[in-house]
Amino acid sequence: MKRIGFWFAKAFAYLIAITPFSLLYLRSDFYYFLVYHLVGYRKKVVRDNLAKSFPEKSKEEIKQIEKQFYHNLCDVFVETCKLLRVKSDELSQHVTFTNPELLQDLYERRKNVFTALPHSGNWEWYGKLMHLASAHKATAIYKKLSNPYFDAFMLKLRKNYDLDQEDMLESSVALRALVRRKDLMNSVLILADQSPRGLESDYWAEFLHRDTCWFFGLERMAKLLDYAVVFVEMVRTGRGRYQVTFKMITDDPKSTPEGFIMEQYVRHIERFIQNNPDNWLWSHRRWKRSRQPLHQ
Repeated sequence: MKRIGFWFAKAFAYLIAITPFSLLYLRSDFYYFLVYHLVGYRKKVVRDNLAKSFPEKSKEEIKQIEKQFYHNLCDVFVETCKLLRVKSDELSQHVTFTNPELLQDLYERRKNVFTALPHSGNWEWYGKLMHLASAHKATAIYKKLSNPYFDAFMLKLRKNYDLDQEDMLESSVALRALVRRKDLMNSVLILADQSPRGLESDYWAEFLHRDTCWFFGLERMAKLLDYAVVFVEMVRTGRGRYQVTFKMITDDPKSTPEGFIMEQYVRHIERFIQNNPDNWLWSHRRWKRSRQPLHQ
């Protein structure tokens, strides 16, 4: 069944991929009608997340953000499928890097870097083009999917243009792989806004008015490997148009106090969401965990 489902999904993705950009967003509008109005995909989750994150907003304002989020979600879906056929030079016309010199300066100083991107803008497009931002060896950390067919498909989809086979590292072996590659100049993409297990040992911080847990791996790896940490702000400027701005969190992680890197990352995301409330992945069950004491 897993294989049958995969082949059906793959054929559907290729059907979207051959759609020219001039018609791509008509498809997205149709999927928006299905997903939002007919299916109501995770609508209760999205509405609850928005209402609790923006208690100062009216029901009408929440509804407007909600609708725009679903439009964005469908855009990201068709844009991701489009990666199956679009070439690097064409895709690069849709994404603007405002200050790549920040990463290039790190490269010239022989400094490896973690680029920390939340689920905002189109993270798949950024991953496909991140090698254009600096001369670093472009690498991304990903979490393996349970379906082996979909996992292989997404891995192929995400690999950077014309780069070797080491540009994707599975999360469970990423640290060991980066230790082995210490002589390379790496720029490592990590999406660190997923929800961990919710243990007291995770990093906890108030985020959008709620106690929220975060994976501590970004900070721990940065300190262990002495990697700079840069926040990636990817703003949607129009349909199929994105602007990327790099913001330094630290270029000297070992000198920072415990929790500093994670706190700065969380605050960067929070400010981004407050300025671009429809541009985050609200359908994710981000607050399904509550803080538990170490000893009960």
